[in-house]
Amino acid sequence: MNVTEPIRRMAVLSPDTPAIIRADGGAISYAALDAGIDRMAGRAAALGLRPGDIAALSITGSHQALRLTLGLALARIGVASADVSLPPALTRVRLRPGPVEAPGVVGFDPSWIARPGPAVEVHRDASAILRVFASSGTTGVPKFVAISHELMARRLLTQVISLGAGPAVRMIGVSLGIIYGFTAVLRTFWFGGTLVLTDTPGASAAITRHEVTSIATSPAGLRALLDAMPLGTSPLPSLRQIEVGGSRVPPALRDAATARLCGNLVSFLGATECGGIAAAPLAALAGRTDAVGYLMPGVEAQAVDADDAPLPAGQQGVLRVRSANLAAGYFGQALSDSFRDGWFYPGDVGTVWPDGMLSLAGRSGDLLNVGGAKLSPQVIEDALLSLPQVTDAAAFSVPDASGLEQVWAAIVTTEPIAPAALNDFCRKALPGKAPRFIIHVKELPRNAMGKVQRDALVALAREQGPAG
Repeated sequence: MNVTEPIRRMAVLSPDTPAIIRADGGAISYAALDAGIDRMAGRAAALGLRPGDIAALSITGSHQALRLTLGLALARIGVASADVSLPPALTRVRLRPGPVEAPGVVGFDPSWIARPGPAVEVHRDASAILRVFASSGTTGVPKFVAISHELMARRLLTQVISLGAGPAVRMIGVSLGIIYGFTAVLRTFWFGGTLVLTDTPGASAAITRHEVTSIATSPAGLRALLDAMPLGTSPLPSLRQIEVGGSRVPPALRDAATARLCGNLVSFLGATECGGIAAAPLAALAGRTDAVGYLMPGVEAQAVDADDAPLPAGQQGVLRVRSANLAAGYFGQALSDSFRDGWFYPGDVGTVWPDGMLSLAGRSGDLLNVGGAKLSPQVIEDALLSLPQVTDAAAFSVPDASGLEQVWAAIVTTEPIAPAALNDFCRKALPGKAPRFIIHVKELPRNAMGKVQRDALVALAREQGPAG
């Protein structure tokens, strides 16, 4: 199948239902969305784009509804879109909004969607590449994963079983160009929901005005949404679920979101390379340290030792995952140590419990060396986030002049904290584990999924030096 077919079906069955509400409040019905996809597909075909070609296209930024429609238009005719960070040599053309005059680059504008045109024949080769996504890139060097229409459909249906479908009025607090955001868009359209486009400052008003029922976001996006909400906000009547993906939700953030936004928070863990891994309502994870959810249907996960031998359930080790939703490997890369013997190794350390619960201790490369013992940075971060003045925190390590690892932390605060008081708190809350140095930053460096880029913090620490 082609992932745009359910949109065409909705255009027939419920043509006047809003598919998209733009940031300016204007609505695009399913009939208008489907027609717009056809018109833009016709323009793309007129450029000479054919099934199997790859066009670099960012789905975020200005004119977001137009960008998204163009991405769906390419998919309809069997042309793959790709993250703009994909090397130009791997793409046929690069599409950018506005007038563009550059070799290999074509500009698009609202005229592409305004001119009437005939319906376009849907390319139904399910093995065709839908989009080439950049991986999370926590190391600062993203890799690329090609997702076919068939693989996207399987992943989407697995998420529906674990997270629910709709119809819903949905807001997405992550980039639509990454796989988590794009899949959330398709889940909305496939089940006749409405996608509300807005920015973070306008989110509170948009939720109320359009009676948003569900939000898909990351922990960083959830924190930004809370910061943008008026003080004293109580749970919003229309919101029935907030789905938080990408990483574990810190307890302080969970409690604040439950009290001020919605009582039903759902944890979702997935990866570009393998799709959804685990999910559960946060209420079901109460008391389970570092738990991120139960393994999703069809997903197998193991913790293994240094020799790749599976460990008994309940023991911590390096995680590996396999399922029918696993990608074949990295696009444009012949071999990768992350894909071995039918398994994907995401680089996480964690535990698979006998009941199928999955817990994460952190990234294998992020574990801190505290006096010779390995410590998850989450332990330090959770302690710092328990301070009312701290809105964001990250722990990391930096080698000193002798090459020994020293534990550092970076914090974002609403008001200054006296260094002596901060150090005293850390000594009491984190006996034997307190960070040696703490720096204050305006915001933590994060990737598109909101994951902390610790290598950037190491560079900043070396440049700035400790503040306390």
